Amino acid sequence: MVRKKNKIVVEPFDDIRIIGINSYLEDYKLAWYINNVLKINLVKYSDIVNEDGQQFSFYLYDGGENSNAFNLVALSNGESKWMKMALPTDYFIVIRNFITDENYQSVMSKIKQIPGVILIYDVDAEKTKKIDNLLEDIEMHEIELIKSRD
Repeated sequence: MVRKKNKIVVEPFDDIRIIGINSYLEDYKLAWYINNVLKINLVKYSDIVNEDGQQFSFYLYDGGENSNAFNLVALSNGESKWMKMALPTDYFIVIRNFITDENYQSVMSKIKQIPGVILIYDVDAEKTKKIDNLLEDIEMHEIELIKSRD
């Protein structure tokens, strides 16, 4: 008789939605537009460094304990791409904490109207290779930022 192996499936990134953006805008211009249309305050922090030592622009808005947190992360730095996507993607917006489908669609609709945004789409984290590594790098970068503030 063949023994079955039990696998534990852990989803470490609950309540995360990811928006992929293709745009010719510089990161600071895109962040400015996003701040205006979503009425948030994305702030530029030190660049995030991937496992290959490449640096990519990183913005953060934390609405507090019971609100959403937003990251704007560049996937391209002019020299290289952090990860290849099926669709042309220059930026990710990572939204943490629960967001209703209605509010999520509203966010996507508002970002889609920004001049210079060519394509916007919902990134399916379960079907995207290496997305867990990227999300882990983002989380670790935020932890380092918090530590440096204290």
